[in-house]
Amino acid sequence: MSDQESPVPAHHAEADVGACPSFVAAMDVIGRRWSGIIIEAIGKGNTGFADVSRFVPHIGDTMLAKRLRELETDGLIQREVMDGRPIRVRYSLTVAGLALLPILRDITSWGHAYATTEQTAAADQAPTDQHLNKGR
Repeated sequence: MSDQESPVPAHHAEADVGACPSFVAAMDVIGRRWSGIIIEAIGKGNTGFADVSRFVPHIGDTMLAKRLRELETDGLIQREVMDGRPIRVRYSLTVAGLALLPILRDITSWGHAYATTEQTAAADQAPTDQHLNKGR
């Protein structure tokens, strides 16, 4: 190796033999079913359990409670128990959770573009009346 060449950074060397560990770790968290939409719900001000449950369609209470605990353990949300009767719990995003919001917005934008592309492609491939009646 010449004096001008620098060694390959460790994270690049790892990427040559497989997926980047940081990418894998990130996908393990946000790739879990419901996690992204729960983060979005809390980011949009749905801070109570019932609020999040209404925002996230078709999730059961047990699964929601499990995902909230996981996201808290992952350091993306924080749970605060409010004094008083009845006891209330509020969730908020941590700095790491807030940092995910623009990424989730980008994923949503990609989803819109992808859905539009898929719909256009499906419409282009759908048989027309001319094709269906051609053999008659």
